[in-house]
Amino acid sequence: MFYIFITWLVLILLLFMLAQGLQKNPKDRGGSVFKRWGGWFIGLFMVGSLPLGYALYTELRGDYIGANIGLGLALFFTWGYCAILLCVTSIIWGRYWYKRNK
Repeated sequence: MFYIFITWLVLILLLFMLAQGLQKNPKDRGGSVFKRWGGWFIGLFMVGSLPLGYALYTELRGDYIGANIGLGLALFFTWGYCAILLCVTSIIWGRYWYKRNK
């Protein structure tokens, strides 16, 4: 259960960093980032957190001893998803640093 909460925190941190990076890289400075990207952030959070929510539910309700394949698959999917978000966030922040130091 500890891994599920840590993975949720990493997912939230990555989405926060992505939002901050998009806020620093707008084409036009008018308007907030959440107005333009808010729906996407909610969707990205739901895609990452639904498998974790299901894994947490089965972990709390399942009183059996053995391998929990659903938990492993949920964590594997979410870790891969977090890796993709980390790559995208790194590209956005790299673009910001490149433009700032140019």
